Amino acid sequence: MPNTKKEVAEEAVKKVKAVAEDAKATVKAAAETVTEKAEATVVKAKTAAKKAAAKPRAAAKKTAAKKDAEKIETKVVVELPNVSESTDSLIERAKADWTAKGNALSNMKQLTLYINAVEGMVYYVVNDDYLSGNFAI
Repeated sequence: MPNTKKEVAEEAVKKVKAVAEDAKATVKAAAETVTEKAEATVVKAKTAAKKAAAKPRAAAKKTAAKKDAEKIETKVVVELPNVSESTDSLIERAKADWTAKGNALSNMKQLTLYINAVEGMVYYVVNDDYLSGNFAI
């Protein structure tokens, strides 16, 4: 047991230094833990950011492919023994027949053509209504 004030002070300083060393070790361990967790979080965030950035690119590629497919010009020609006619002209003839019957093209939302090669006839249906009209090819 210390006897003098100096010895008491020195003993107190030793205790304070010991507590400070313990605190320093505790703070250092906590800092290392926080650093490890922060690094793991940064890695997860980078991975998530890469995935998020890849999605719009993939969607853009699909959109570009779809636009390219829409740019393809197509033409269908119906050939019968005595007749050869494009589907575009058959569509126009169906629209003309529809309007000749007093109907407005603005009322036409859907047009379906049925080509009967045996009969040489085109039957058309407008807006899913039963047989709207027909004409010879």
